[in-house]
Amino acid sequence: MRDPERLAGAPAARIVRGEPFEEGKVSEALAGADAAVIAYALRGGRRNVPLYFRGTRTIVDAMRRARVPRLLVLSEAAYGPHTAGPLNRTVSALYRATARPVIRQREEQDAIIAASGLDWTIVRPVILVEGPAHGHRRAPFTPHHSRAPRTTYADLAHVLLDALDDPATYRRDLYP
Repeated sequence: MRDPERLAGAPAARIVRGEPFEEGKVSEALAGADAAVIAYALRGGRRNVPLYFRGTRTIVDAMRRARVPRLLVLSEAAYGPHTAGPLNRTVSALYRATARPVIRQREEQDAIIAASGLDWTIVRPVILVEGPAHGHRRAPFTPHHSRAPRTTYADLAHVLLDALDDPATYRRDLYP
């Protein structure tokens, strides 16, 4: 966790402060774990930081060493095969034009995850928003075709928790 103060008051057994590139900190965080969740966020226009692929590679390697089998990754549905329908493809083309370095990193991250041998699930929301949960819903396995749904962080948390121990989601993408 890069900023543990953001978890103040959250029910956590243990918080390890560190960067995803620090092998020792990642190994410490994975000690005794059954699963890992990767949920990166680039702040302040830091689009050339190799966070997505380099951090993911460090975590995946540490998971294999520690024999932690389950990986959930928060990604996005704004590029490549994860867009469907004319409206979403148009928005994706605009995003690709402005965020090429981030998209390259996400594609490299996807390749690392797919080759990891872990029981992975990548959760790909279209738009994340603040607000209360709108209700518990199962995330589909295919991209949205005609709309760009807004997912609250609360609903996203439900999707991640539901997928955690659901073998039907292993080695699949989810599109809340």
